[in-house]
Amino acid sequence: MAKEILTLASMCGGGVQERINRALAKISDNILDPNTEEKKKRVLSVKIELTPSEDDREDVVVDISTAYKLAPEIGLKTQLFVQKDLNTGEISITEHAKWQIKGQLTLDDLGMSLDQEKVQPREELAEELGCDPDTGELLEQPQEDHGKVVNLRAANGG
Repeated sequence: MAKEILTLASMCGGGVQERINRALAKISDNILDPNTEEKKKRVLSVKIELTPSEDDREDVVVDISTAYKLAPEIGLKTQLFVQKDLNTGEISITEHAKWQIKGQLTLDDLGMSLDQEKVQPREELAEELGCDPDTGELLEQPQEDHGKVVNLRAANGG
């Protein structure tokens, strides 16, 4: 009878090798994940405990465990803009887009969305802005008497 040589690949019917392969696959996925730091170490530990029997030293109980440590996901950061509408008192919080300047309005905010379902009719928008719908020129506004003191509270309806 040929003497069988014990290897990690043959232990537990190949179960040890299978666990190592599974852990290496998870470590590989973690290394390739762009949401983790590329320079962080990943660790794979294989622990083999051999306990000889008290009665017969030839009989040995073996406990095998694998453990791995992956790099954690990189934290996410953003900036929020908190504003209060002075007319309604409503407070809103919006997230800054990377390319957007604090307080900058988007076309959607002005009713000029590129999304055709959100587009405000040109005539309606021109009237709201006080300009000609075809040319975009400002329409003449009635001149007010600049010699009078204006009560801003009354002008705003408050």
